[in-house]
Amino acid sequence: MATETFARVRASVADAREFVTEALERWGLEDVAEAELVVSELASNAILHARREAFRVTLRHLGDGVKVEVFDFSRDMPALVSAGVDDVHGRGLVLVNAVSRAWGTDRLPWGKRVWAEVERGETCVPCGTGRQPDEGPMWATRNSQVLYVAVVLALLGTLACGVMSG
Repeated sequence: MATETFARVRASVADAREFVTEALERWGLEDVAEAELVVSELASNAILHARREAFRVTLRHLGDGVKVEVFDFSRDMPALVSAGVDDVHGRGLVLVNAVSRAWGTDRLPWGKRVWAEVERGETCVPCGTGRQPDEGPMWATRNSQVLYVAVVLALLGTLACGVMSG
């Protein structure tokens, strides 16, 4: 297990992502890159919606993956919603849901824990098929493909907002 407390400021999202990346490297789980996306989204939510000056990130090694947990002092529970094209926020939990084996929230006496379990991805090109790496898909896991589509849609929504407002 690895855990660290972060200040509730925007720069902490990158710090939390780096914390997860370093823990994954120590554990030999570099291929669980979706954990970095999960911590980015959950840390962003804690910064936007939580109370007090800090939040905590805990990473638990699960054997075939990791469990990312973000603790904060707000008892307001997050909800999975559909963001509209013009919405600036609201896609984080959709992304977490797309790349996680499971996710959820736990109410605590002083706040909450939002967590997600992320497992090793399976590559689309099986070993021993004789295919060269450059012949395989650009995004090798199903979760990575979902993430790619979600990011493209978010960018298109942001672009549409800029065009319509300017």
